[in-house]
Amino acid sequence: MTTLNKKIRNVLNQCLKGIDMTLLEYFSSFNRIPVVPIVGYPALVSLKMTAQECLLYPEKHVKLVDYMRRKYSIDALLPLLDLTVEAEALGAKIKYRGKEAPQIEKNVSINDINIDYSKNRIPIFVKTAEMIKKGSNELPTGFYITGPFTIAGQVIGITNLLRFTLTSPETLYSILDKIAEISLYYSRELERVGINFIIIAEPSSSLISATQFNEFSKPYLIKLVKNLKTDAILHVCGKSKHLLKEMIETKAAGISIDQNISLEEAVSTLPSDMLVFGNYSPVDLMLEQPLTIRKNVLKMLTPVKDKNNIVSSTGCDIPTNTPEENIKTFIETSKSIKRNKIIYYKL
Repeated sequence: MTTLNKKIRNVLNQCLKGIDMTLLEYFSSFNRIPVVPIVGYPALVSLKMTAQECLLYPEKHVKLVDYMRRKYSIDALLPLLDLTVEAEALGAKIKYRGKEAPQIEKNVSINDINIDYSKNRIPIFVKTAEMIKKGSNELPTGFYITGPFTIAGQVIGITNLLRFTLTSPETLYSILDKIAEISLYYSRELERVGINFIIIAEPSSSLISATQFNEFSKPYLIKLVKNLKTDAILHVCGKSKHLLKEMIETKAAGISIDQNISLEEAVSTLPSDMLVFGNYSPVDLMLEQPLTIRKNVLKMLTPVKDKNNIVSSTGCDIPTNTPEENIKTFIETSKSIKRNKIIYYKL
């Protein structure tokens, strides 16, 4: 084992033992670009599972994550991305769609929004997180929660959400206050079972202005991040360039961005101690040929290869029908890019 690999292993072991070691310190210790794509649904095809059985049965979900770990050799583990968990717990009705991510089928009237911790999938997901962590093979394990503003849109409907930002802010505040409770509860449960980092998926924030973000989204994200002991990564897919500077104030350990912002621009805007995950187009990854993917990954990452806060990823979750060869090409090409400058943290 090389001296560098010993360093990386040591950092990782420190993380897993609960010592004060951050994701930035872990990813900065690589002599190459680390890679953590938002992958999951394509593996359902290989394992002949549906999203419903995977999301309802922890053993199957763990099997899927373990398959991804062995198949792709990624640098951190993530589950399937499901943004309906909290909304369902608040009364929304969801619809399963074979091997695709579940969607909201029916919203909730404002007066009927109610948190029922005993009759939802949060306990199932917490159990899943615990099992994934135990079988992580010493890889950092992350888990998704949904941001309060996005949950609100799923619960009352995105049209109502955007209308309330203009016409009924006080009503929206009361809804967000209640929703923030379930976000905090869920994240604390994930911390309790040992999850190393939490990705806060807040895609609906990309639909509002920076002023509205400061009013209706950022305060709740700040509160959520402040109350977390583990590192939080803020994932805002969509057109979020206008929110980059505002996202710094959430104090998240990092952000995950979509392909409409170049990584070079992101790292020039964000502080050097803030991780940047991104940002290959998931649709392009599904449709392009491997040679094109390799060329475009090199184009995406080469300008930022010496930035120790970059983690190669996709702008959002990879579509179900993406060929495995394309995913492997993305990962292997990302790993092939070496860094000239490496930060060694004193352990």
